[in-house]
Amino acid sequence: MKGFFLVVTFMVMPLAHAIEFYDCKDAFYGATPPDYLKASLTKDAYPLCFDGFATMYSGATRTGMWSATHLTRKRLAQADTVARDNTFHEESRIPDSKRATLKDYSGSGYDRGHIAPSADMATVSQQYDSFSLANMAPQSPRNNRYIWRMAEAATQALTKQYGEVYVVTGVAFTGKKLKKIGSGVLVPSDFFKAVYIPAVGQAGVYYAPNDESERIEIISIDELALRTGIDVMPAINPTAKSEALDLPLRASEVTGEALPDPVEEQEQQPWWLLLITEIIYWVIDQLRQ
Repeated sequence: MKGFFLVVTFMVMPLAHAIEFYDCKDAFYGATPPDYLKASLTKDAYPLCFDGFATMYSGATRTGMWSATHLTRKRLAQADTVARDNTFHEESRIPDSKRATLKDYSGSGYDRGHIAPSADMATVSQQYDSFSLANMAPQSPRNNRYIWRMAEAATQALTKQYGEVYVVTGVAFTGKKLKKIGSGVLVPSDFFKAVYIPAVGQAGVYYAPNDESERIEIISIDELALRTGIDVMPAINPTAKSEALDLPLRASEVTGEALPDPVEEQEQQPWWLLLITEIIYWVIDQLRQ
């Protein structure tokens, strides 16, 4: 099985990326990571296998490009028992010259937006890993706390309804004028969340501009590839890629229950306190090795 996985992924991404992602193969449908339609997208890219999800980090944008997760009913039931701890930290596997820092986000006006959501993490270890800045991108506060939170909750509701879903969440950088924060972290123009439901063999993508408009649209996997240059789910069938599943915009559309009011992310902690916290966790990580 390992040999088959490496042969397949060699065709869609550099071999080094395939090897790095082998330990995270369960995060991808068909054990196949996203395929890059433009070679330039892999420049300064760092494939990272975390506990519970896989991430491709870009040293060029200093953000995560995408994170992949396999959600199941059991995983979400376990996640409900794990408290959010807000341990935002820098990623030690990224070189200093390419690494996003806690200070980059301080006073920027943007949230540290999770790519793979912390609410999907079933253990303390997964929860901690989800707060790596490699799994973050600058996100408009209203987008992060409202419309995107609803898309995340709707994805969880679909998981509970159908038993499992495969998710690839990421960011897009379109347009010629992109904002930067801190020491060079690029602000995405858009966020996306691709959802594949094996039980029905269908997929769709939430796609939202990274602004305060609360706009969101549902597109197909193929349309996402046209916009981003990434085929996020190479292993699903062509029909599932070309047709956009009519994804729910609220969990209540699936469950029939009202969604609680959004809870705003705690962004008020000073950067120096977060930095001290990161140092403590870095020391702990070193002692574990």
